[in-house]
Amino acid sequence: MPLPESTDLWIVPLDTDPAPHEARLPELGAYERERAYRLGIRKPAARRRYLAAHLAARDIVAGYLKCAPADLTHVRNAWRGKPGYVLGWCPGPAVSLSRSHELALLAVRAPGAVVGVDLEHVRPGVDWSRILGRPCPDPADGFRAWTRLEAAVKASGLGLSAGTNLDHRFWPAADLALPRPYDGYAAAVATDRAGRNNPVRIRLHSTSEFREPVTLP
Repeated sequence: MPLPESTDLWIVPLDTDPAPHEARLPELGAYERERAYRLGIRKPAARRRYLAAHLAARDIVAGYLKCAPADLTHVRNAWRGKPGYVLGWCPGPAVSLSRSHELALLAVRAPGAVVGVDLEHVRPGVDWSRILGRPCPDPADGFRAWTRLEAAVKASGLGLSAGTNLDHRFWPAADLALPRPYDGYAAAVATDRAGRNNPVRIRLHSTSEFREPVTLP
């Protein structure tokens, strides 16, 4: 696959058979394997979802770079601590990964570009007055506001401590309307001002069959 000129947003279902993912554990980096181990101590489902998401991310990035997923190195010391992938000495595309419940989103842009994505499973019972400083009678509104904030923070690389003090003019975020059956999630993507008008192409990745991706309408 050629590297995207705009933003590719990959939908990754995580409710899959864990056996194939466990078999591919050696493909992951040391940090990823340690993280999966810690998640699995008390929450096997969290380990399953983590492995599914990170292996899918490797498959997708490897597809752009035309290499084997195991050839990629997962790094967390890129610009301002942003995680990503490199192939030898060559930087990979700009990526941002978010997981919630049984779904993950991976945003991909060209190397050197800026991108952040966030995803949340919409559910009741969240005190948005405490989190956002204002009430949100509709839970979806609260989660949409939160994902915009998180996506901008990820794009900036400043960390969640930046929070509401972040100047969103520099990392504009937009809501994403996911197609069915994924419309029970709130999602947002953020870029820098140079990429704010670029289109977003939504694509589906099958973590169970590893088939060729399709572009959703």
